[in-house]
Amino acid sequence: MKRQSVKHNNRRLIIDYLRQQGDVSIGQIAKSVRVSIPTVKKVLDHYTDIGLIALAGKGDSTLDGGKRPDLYRLNHSYGYVIALHVGPDFLYAAMTDLKLHTIQSVHEPVVGSPSVDMVIDRLVEIARLFRDSDWARDRVLVDVVIALPGIVNAYIGDSVYSPHYPQWPNDYPFLRKFAERFDMDIPVYMDGVNRLQAVAEMMMGQAKGKRNFLIVDAMEEGVGAGIIVEGSNIHGFNQLSGEIGHVIVDRQGPDCICGGKGCFEAAVSLKHIGKMIQEGYVSHRDSLLYREKTPVEVTLSDIFLHAQDDSFAKNLLDRIATYFAIGLNNVLMIVDPELIIIQGIYVEAGDGFIEMIREKLGELSLPRVRRDLSIVYTEFGLERGALGAGCFGVAQYFEQAELYK
Repeated sequence: MKRQSVKHNNRRLIIDYLRQQGDVSIGQIAKSVRVSIPTVKKVLDHYTDIGLIALAGKGDSTLDGGKRPDLYRLNHSYGYVIALHVGPDFLYAAMTDLKLHTIQSVHEPVVGSPSVDMVIDRLVEIARLFRDSDWARDRVLVDVVIALPGIVNAYIGDSVYSPHYPQWPNDYPFLRKFAERFDMDIPVYMDGVNRLQAVAEMMMGQAKGKRNFLIVDAMEEGVGAGIIVEGSNIHGFNQLSGEIGHVIVDRQGPDCICGGKGCFEAAVSLKHIGKMIQEGYVSHRDSLLYREKTPVEVTLSDIFLHAQDDSFAKNLLDRIATYFAIGLNNVLMIVDPELIIIQGIYVEAGDGFIEMIREKLGELSLPRVRRDLSIVYTEFGLERGALGAGCFGVAQYFEQAELYK
């Protein structure tokens, strides 16, 4: 048992080192991971035989003119992940290699009100399209990861509740139904999209090197969070962690699609912003917002554009920042992150919007206590859900005990 444990640990150390490095020699690996050269050679031979590690040419000769060493690298094209994101009104799917390079992707709208089975059938079609492609034919599909909106039980693979798809039944075994129809003996994972987007930020985005942070994704109608504490995603007993869109920011605020009133996501939704724009026309007809557009034509981007020069636009943005500050403050007082990453429709709001939020946060709770907190915008776009699923899939593959036996 102990021998197997040492073997397992050595293989993991060597694979993890190769994931982080470029082309390296056996000597470099042995010195860095503190494993003997014969053991490193044996591990490299094993993974070279199956194709996960590849020879990468020759290194420089030693100072005394010795033989040039063989160089090795991880073969990121050995396998691939299929990442499937169901958005509130779209599907975004991607096939990525083990370096998270996108090989092929599909982005399409969700039309009408499809049943859950219709969506699963389409995901299976896309996954088969990827699997049967010329690129994938001689490579290993290591896993499939599904990112869903709404409340998701990642442990049993259920779609617990999806406000964007109210026609779906609650507690639906989404993962099991997909796996049955896809019919391949590989791991299939599923989680809420915001949690997976947090994984993408941690592995490839603004949160690299961070262990305590949250992402806040504000869509046209919906706000969710992925909460990372000490490097791990928080799910909660009822799988509700991250549902910050449904904290109350204004008791007299707008109705929410969840059935509540004054929820964070309802307050910052395009629907509510549009209502504020139309109401403002009565008393602010001279605003730059209405100079060349009717109230119905004014967009959120127009508010961002004119907030520096127009008092009414600035007031609207200030009101939105207040909603953000109240919503975020409820989370900050519990998890105390070092970083907040804003995603979605507010990423173009500019640095001034972040400063508004920061100022209001300082006024809400413990104003005398200094808080080291960074707030930034994501660098990812609409691909972030599928990217997060891909990141999770690659991480899970390299965590598998089977890989190191």
